[in-house]
Parts: sequence; C-alpha cells; structure tokens
Amino acid sequence: MGYHDQAIFEDLGNANFLAENYENAVFWYTKLKDISKNSILKNSYQKRYQHALEKTTGAAASDQSDNDDWVADVRADYQLEDKHTNKYWDFEFGPNGELITSAEKPMDHSLEALLDNTTNDPNTYKAPVALTAKGTVAYFSKAVLIKPEYGIFSKKERVQKIYKAEKINGQWKNIREVALCPKHYSATHPAISEDGKRLFFASNMPGTFGKYDIYVSAMGEDGTFGVAKNLGEKVNSKKNDLYPNLAAGNTLFFASDGRNGYGGLDLHMAQIGRKKVDWSVNLGSDINSKEDDFSIVLPTRDRQGYVVSNRGKDKEDVQRIAFTLDRKKDRSHLKSEYDILEALYSENNIDYSSTVFEDE
Repeated sequence: MGYHDQAIFEDLGNANFLAENYENAVFWYTKLKDISKNSILKNSYQKRYQHALEKTTGAAASDQSDNDDWVADVRADYQLEDKHTNKYWDFEFGPNGELITSAEKPMDHSLEALLDNTTNDPNTYKAPVALTAKGTVAYFSKAVLIKPEYGIFSKKERVQKIYKAEKINGQWKNIREVALCPKHYSATHPAISEDGKRLFFASNMPGTFGKYDIYVSAMGEDGTFGVAKNLGEKVNSKKNDLYPNLAAGNTLFFASDGRNGYGGLDLHMAQIGRKKVDWSVNLGSDINSKEDDFSIVLPTRDRQGYVVSNRGKDKEDVQRIAFTLDRKKDRSHLKSEYDILEALYSENNIDYSSTVFEDE
C-alpha cells in the first residue's frame, strides 16, 4: 500500500527472522535499511540481516552467528525507553514530610507488593509513596505501558501514573488511578496536604514551563481530584522541578535544576496558600551543593535536620546529610546568598502571585 514505517519494518523483519523465513526477513530488513539514516542499519539489525542473507544465498554461516541467541538478541532491541521520566532518583515520604528509608517504611508487605513493577531490572523506576496523616490512604506512582499518541503501529511506551490505595482492615484495597494528566504523559512524585484535600505532583503534561513542572489538584466534595493547576513560574522553571514535599501546613519544598544555583538539583521552598503562591527561594549553600540535592527534613527540637543528597564520593549513593541551625552564627559573609534562617523562619517580603488558581 506504499505505507512506510520504521516500527512496522522492524517488526516484520524480526518476526520472519525468528520464524526462519529468511527470504521474507531479508525483504523487510532491506525496506528498513532503505528508510534508515544513510541507509545504515543498527548493528543488531545488520547482524540479523547478514545472517538471513547467508541463509538465503546458501553461504556458510559463521560459527558465531549459528551459536547466537537470536531471541535474546531481538528482545534486547525491544527494551522500553522511558522518555517521559528523568534521570533523578525517587524517594518515599511519610505523612509529616520525612524521608522514609527501606528499613523504616510504615507499610505492610501488601503495599510493597503493590509497588512492585514485576521486574528485576535495577534501573526500574521506584515509586514514591505519600501517606495521609492517619496513614489510611496512600498515593504512589507506578509505570504503565501505553501506545504512543501518534503511529498506530508503534511500540508501547512506559509512562508514570499516580494511584490511590485505601487501608481497610490492615490490607491495601480499592486501588485505582487518580486521573491527573493526559493519557500519554506522566504524573509522579505525589505529596499530600495535611488535611488530605490537595495533591501535589510533578508532570510533563502539555502546558509546562519546562520538562517537569509541579502541579496541585484539589479534592472535590465527591472525593475525586479536580483539574490540576500549574503552580506557575514563581515555582516552576524551564527545566525540571521535582520532588514536591509539604511541611508545616503550607510550606512547599521541591528540587529544581532550572534556576541559578550551586549545581545539579537545588532545594527551594515556597509558601502555598489556597489560591496564591509566593516566589520560590533557593535554600542557599548551607543546604545545597554542586551535586543533586533532593529533599530536606526540617530541624526537630534538637535543631538538627538533614538533606537528601548524592554529594558523597559515590554519586549513585543517595545519603542523608545532617545539619544544625545556629542562630548565633555570623552569616554576614553570605549576603549574596539566601539566608537559610530567613528562608525557613521569616514571613516578611512575601510577594503573592495572582496568576495561580485565579480561575477557582
């Protein structure tokens, strides 16, 4: 019919190759080669194409090609790429905004099983969990496979969706998706307000200012969440804004790599009202580093808190970096930076925006 599509040619070539219909495989691999850049096949396809040619021409196949695991070879070309997520880690937060490590998760095994992506791939997305104050409702994100919006024959892609689960008699039940963004885009990193009425999350849906923006959705009288609202440019940047985390009722902490900072992801904060939001503030070099800084846990009565960061020697190792606030410390040399004490404790100079939630 004259229809040309890379995925179709790949599928037909591979299907015939594995069925040992080598003449048909050569035909479809040739079609694929014709539409490939500079008429050059990827190495794996070229290898199968060459083997099919040897079989159709009667040439002696090399010992290596006869011994290849062709099923595994084809499977490797079908490994899914998660183009709607990003390079950063994912964490789990408790009802008060504290980071939960694997050793101290306040969850039973049924919820852990719920979060299992049924794969042993170490690079598989690990979903964060947000628990309501009473610990009876959990929000988490998990990968799903959907067909792309364009190209009816294209392979499925992995996107992230947020789900809700209710704890009933010690078991997590009534598991269902919370519809927060269009089908072909991701919603991830859920964070729930203290009253359980507002859900904050990161998404790459249309309308973002950058790659991932932070949104909020309010719960209606029927218990469902309404249309998500973008928190606007006072929070979101032209790159990634991730890991929303609520503390002290209306203080939003989040990580961003889209603003002037110290390197990688920097931690910011903003005060979030019911219909307004103030300018986000970088928490300064006492908290942020030249590496990725993901989350902050506020100081307790002993004035000690910690930052979640990969600033250690092993950049793949996420660590908790402890800090103590000292009001008496001379901080005059930090005039060019945001003062962490002011950022955490001052309510002065708040510039509220009228562009967020203005249509409510």
